[in-house]
Amino acid sequence: MAGMKAVPLKRFNAVLDSMPPKYAAICAIGVTTGCRISEVLSLRRFDLLERDGRLKDKIAFVRLKSRGKGVLHRFLSIPADYRGYVLNHLRQEEERGYDRPDSFVFRGKQGRHLSRRTAWAFYRSLLGARHGTHWMRKTFAKEMFKAFLRETPEDPMRALELTRRALCHARLDTTVRYLGIDSDKIDSVQNQIFRRGNR
Repeated sequence: MAGMKAVPLKRFNAVLDSMPPKYAAICAIGVTTGCRISEVLSLRRFDLLERDGRLKDKIAFVRLKSRGKGVLHRFLSIPADYRGYVLNHLRQEEERGYDRPDSFVFRGKQGRHLSRRTAWAFYRSLLGARHGTHWMRKTFAKEMFKAFLRETPEDPMRALELTRRALCHARLDTTVRYLGIDSDKIDSVQNQIFRRGNR
């Protein structure tokens, strides 16, 4: 999703409460886990809920880009501060009669899950151009990289590698593109550092 922009975490948190519960729940999962929108939209109630109705501690997300390796899962948690958005949406769906374990968490039309296109149109209208759905994964990437960099300021490559793993990217250069580190930026920083006047 070239050109898709991340949303600063402060802005994300500010708009989260203004969203309809379904879209707030999608964000609560998408931004905090870094899952692709297709992975989030394909969730069913049994993926999220224990038999007693509690949200599972670890959720199995099907990795849709597993490159012919069969069905792979990654097990991720939804952080405590965001779990309420998901539970609120699930409760509202239950009140509408959509409480079967195999019901899609994010319903669309004719018994299918919400389409990526519909989600894309909603977020674009709310956040503006260059904010379809992939902004959630990009936001996750930027926030994780910043946190890993704070933990290992002496080793930025370690922060980059940890971010790559969190995103389940096969290649480091994909993660670099996600973070917006392009050759123009490298050239610009290189020219700033290696000015003879800096000595």
